[in-house]
Amino acid sequence: MKARATTVACVLVLAFAAPAVAQEFTMKVGVVVQNDPLHESIKLLKERVEARTNGRVKVEIFPGAQLGGIPQHVQGVLLGTIEGFTTPPAFFKGTDPKFGVTDAPGLFDSIEHGHRTFTDPEFREPFLAAGVAKGVKGISIWNYSPTSYASLTPIRRLDDFRGKKIRVLATPVEIGIMKELGATGIPMDYAETLPALQNHTLDAQRSSIVVMGSSKHYTVTKFITIVQDTMIPCAAMVSVSFLNKLPADLRQAVEAAGKDTEEPMLKIAQDFDSRAEQLWKDNGAEIIHLPEADQAEFMKRARAVGEQVEGGDPATKDLFEVLKRVAERHRKKA
Repeated sequence: MKARATTVACVLVLAFAAPAVAQEFTMKVGVVVQNDPLHESIKLLKERVEARTNGRVKVEIFPGAQLGGIPQHVQGVLLGTIEGFTTPPAFFKGTDPKFGVTDAPGLFDSIEHGHRTFTDPEFREPFLAAGVAKGVKGISIWNYSPTSYASLTPIRRLDDFRGKKIRVLATPVEIGIMKELGATGIPMDYAETLPALQNHTLDAQRSSIVVMGSSKHYTVTKFITIVQDTMIPCAAMVSVSFLNKLPADLRQAVEAAGKDTEEPMLKIAQDFDSRAEQLWKDNGAEIIHLPEADQAEFMKRARAVGEQVEGGDPATKDLFEVLKRVAERHRKKA
């Protein structure tokens, strides 16, 4: 009996002495596209998060809208049913208008210039934290691509925009830019643009050369004018309810992992952009750049629209001023 009691006591001592098993967490991250920089970014995020957390946070990635469309992803992050969504952050501006400040046109000279501005701590930190009170926080931001105009007929000069029906997003900035050029901005779901171009409901489409290349717009629009009037950043937007569930060390690691992806994503985005130009050329499209004077005038008009929309809104004015100041500081370094 004494021996048995001793054995039981030893077992109990060992049980209490054994280290607790570290809790593990699952982080679902989605994008609505596939085989493009956004897809590459969530693969990289998975790698960096799992490395920094020693596998205690397992990242499951869902490209190609497997978790739903953009509205479903946004709602999922806000409700905490989806842990992360990598996207242009402007899709969260219904949560906080400041997420739309990066739509401001006419501020950047190149992809790198935009990237350096977005990732500068003076802008990055308040921007990514703008939605924390509403349930979302950004953990990374990087510059995806500038805007271009794919058209049925060539746009070689500023006057060539006049009278054209051009697909835009339903934002005051994009509609305002078209108005300044004498064109008509027509908001339309991206999936509907190819048929609309085929039947001449649209004359042109405003988007990224990378995005339009992946959807084979070059089969219909044989001209693409690269203006770079607006940069399109992307951000890993994460559910605050998920972050709050993490122990402090893991939360810090996840946020650091997001930052880890920013510099590699600049190079990936630049590579995709260069390959996209070649893709259009290989498929018989002409790459067009405006003459220097026309380009300068375009940017001047576009910037005036940004000043009116973003600078004129009390909800975005302060952060817009930060964005402009930081962009100017990085202009000579880009």
